[in-house]
Amino acid sequence: MNGLALVFLALLATDPATSRGHLQLAAELVQRGHVEEALPHYTQAIKLRLDNPDAWMGRGKALAMLGRYRDAIDDFDQAVRLQPGAAEPLIERGFAYGEAGAFTLAVDDLTRSLRAEPSNGRALVLRGAAYAKLGLRAKAIEDFTRALELTPNDAQLHLARATIYAAEDRHREALADREAAVRLLPGSAEALLARGGSYHALGMHAQGLADRSAAISLKPDFAEAWCARGSAYFLLGDYEKSAQDLEQAVRLKPDYEEARNVLAKARQALVPAVVVGEKATEPESIVEATEKIAAPAPAKAPEPTPLPPAANATRNADPKSAALHNQRGRELLNQGHYKEAVEELTAAIEAQPDFALAYNARGFAYHLMRDTARALADLDQAIRLNPAYANAYLNRSAARNAAGDKAGSAADEAKARELSAKK
Repeated sequence: MNGLALVFLALLATDPATSRGHLQLAAELVQRGHVEEALPHYTQAIKLRLDNPDAWMGRGKALAMLGRYRDAIDDFDQAVRLQPGAAEPLIERGFAYGEAGAFTLAVDDLTRSLRAEPSNGRALVLRGAAYAKLGLRAKAIEDFTRALELTPNDAQLHLARATIYAAEDRHREALADREAAVRLLPGSAEALLARGGSYHALGMHAQGLADRSAAISLKPDFAEAWCARGSAYFLLGDYEKSAQDLEQAVRLKPDYEEARNVLAKARQALVPAVVVGEKATEPESIVEATEKIAAPAPAKAPEPTPLPPAANATRNADPKSAALHNQRGRELLNQGHYKEAVEELTAAIEAQPDFALAYNARGFAYHLMRDTARALADLDQAIRLNPAYANAYLNRSAARNAAGDKAGSAADEAKARELSAKK
């Protein structure tokens, strides 16, 4: 983009009468990779036109690009409200829910979007991924299959469906998908590694080793390929080659726990005195690199100090100051500075005691700090102030789950789903 065009857009954006100017400049900044700098312009566009769904959508997408999914959900809520029944806001909110780990809510939004656009490939893929996370493999396969009918040459989609087939022990179908992926991406080490896993699962070990060796040749720093071939050698009884490959995997990725575990067994198998009279335990073979998401273990929360009563809060609310502290608090929260975020959000609440957004954000910060008692107190207050605040119910669901209240967690998630469906 030339300098004159940027100047023109800047002039548009400084005109308080136009929301479109800010939107144009924000979109240009995002296109050039300056996503953070685009946020103030989206915010100004929203202030000038609160009923403009494009402004809410634009800022929501930008926040999602920055990994700020819960903030993005708040913006997509507004876009859904302003465009009831439209597919795009539901798809974007469904994507954000999925990234935030709320897979049931993601499925609900994506299902609603598919009623409006039954052949939307992105919605099908995202819903299939959410179903997979929920363990609903048959539904995931159904969605991936429908998506592949629309885009049969999507190699990544073939690989995604193959992963589900493999989890269901449908290895021949998984192999067919992985063979398609290798044809479509002949230079992909990842596709070869995946196909090798299917070959081994079907007892075709020579082909499996050949694929894993080819993956290593294409990508010598691919720790997962070294680990996979080393594990295959272990299962085939070639402990020397197994140890060599697994040592290389650990060199490339020192914190690779699975490779270290199999390496220890391979070394043990190479020392006869150690294993005489014992049966070596076979490790779980590596068919493919799998994503493992573990929630932090619930920790015992320290006794909280009492929160200041609302009566002691500043009586003359200052919404402008509160909004500024809330914005700073959310930025700190997304940067991982939880203690500093709590301080800013507390200042926002002191400036405006009925600020539900700030209570919600501070409650989520306390949850991340594993201070469950304070988290629940804040989230309860956010919901008292705004009983239709879906995101607060979603956050309280997580906090209740951390506290061991499974029933309360499920009830809150159901309530968040109900409220989201009404928007």
